Amino acid sequence: MKKCRQFFLWMVLLNKRILKQPLFLILIALVPLLVFGVGHLSQESSSLVTAAIAPGSGEDEASALLISSLVDSSSSAVRYLSCRDEEELLHALTTGKARIGFLLPENLDALFEAYASQKTKNLSAGALALLGSLLGESSASEEMKANAIQSFAATNDVISKITREQLFGKLYPSLETAVLKTWLKIHPEVGSMTAAQREQFVDETLASYETDYDFFDLEYMDGSPVRDDEIDRFIASPMRGLLAVLLTLAGLAAILYLTQDCQWGRFVWIPAHLHPVFHYLYLLIPLVDVAAAVLAALFLGGSFTHIAVEIPALLLLILQIGGFSNLLRVLLRRKDFMASSIPIVICACLFLTPVFVDLTILEPLQMLLPPYLYLKAIHGNLPLWYMAVYAAVAGAVSILADRTKQIAE
Repeated sequence: MKKCRQFFLWMVLLNKRILKQPLFLILIALVPLLVFGVGHLSQESSSLVTAAIAPGSGEDEASALLISSLVDSSSSAVRYLSCRDEEELLHALTTGKARIGFLLPENLDALFEAYASQKTKNLSAGALALLGSLLGESSASEEMKANAIQSFAATNDVISKITREQLFGKLYPSLETAVLKTWLKIHPEVGSMTAAQREQFVDETLASYETDYDFFDLEYMDGSPVRDDEIDRFIASPMRGLLAVLLTLAGLAAILYLTQDCQWGRFVWIPAHLHPVFHYLYLLIPLVDVAAAVLAALFLGGSFTHIAVEIPALLLLILQIGGFSNLLRVLLRRKDFMASSIPIVICACLFLTPVFVDLTILEPLQMLLPPYLYLKAIHGNLPLWYMAVYAAVAGAVSILADRTKQIAE
């Protein structure tokens, strides 16, 4: 019991000493700043693509209704920016406020009627071919070309094409209505109808097929649902990964202080055979401090899942980073080499682990980086025992390598 009290006493004293270091205070302070900054940005009106849209005529009621519905339905993927006329639309494009622009015809209903009146359609061509006819491409009829939607974009890249197809999806209900009305006109066998009766029949028929049922249930691998706010706040989605990388940075910073303390002989009072274990435990102290801030940030930032998952995963991540950093210290030996390796390791963690995007590139190398298994394990892609094996192996190998180095010296 006395030895346990002495052990915890030395941990507290070492922790107080580490917290006097400005770098670790900065790292801990970065956690709430990162959460606040990213959370603030994600709440602003921001989207992956901004599309400007303007009416061909300020008096066209159909265009006004469509623009209003598009602006109201803006999401984190595509945001529609309403413009008064073509001049304002082009100004939004040239100043960078919008990536793509759509100029509606002077009479939008005429476009719908022209679309519905086409005698032949290549139904096997897919949505993009149908969209091309709306934009006045070569396959469109002369009447459709005269009433086509004009698209303005700096580049005809994939994003622009997907945005145009998304616009087609927004127009589809109106196109569907126009096609049904035209079909009723040219098929007298369904019975003679006045224009008002056709309008009523079309509205009632289409309303009977409307449904609010969501055909897709988005879930993580562990079965927990993907919340709507997680989809909309796409800017905040890398938050957990960034915090894991920040914790890795704390471990790399700790090996610099440990190397400096060893060079200055501050641990000569510790028996030599205990040095390898002590070095490993030394690195865990600042990691626990930063991890406590990370845990609070996950909870306050809305990224917290379940305590039964978060606590074990974060504890295993601490052990992973401790073993990884300690092994890196033993292998590089020199403090300048360790400092030079930090930017390389951090960049590797940012781009080879699923912080921003989940790529499978050099997967064995990816798995060596501590954040990789942590981010994969949170939502059930990988079981936690993967992290436990990594932590145990990395810790044991780093201690044995440190002991071998000590014997060699």
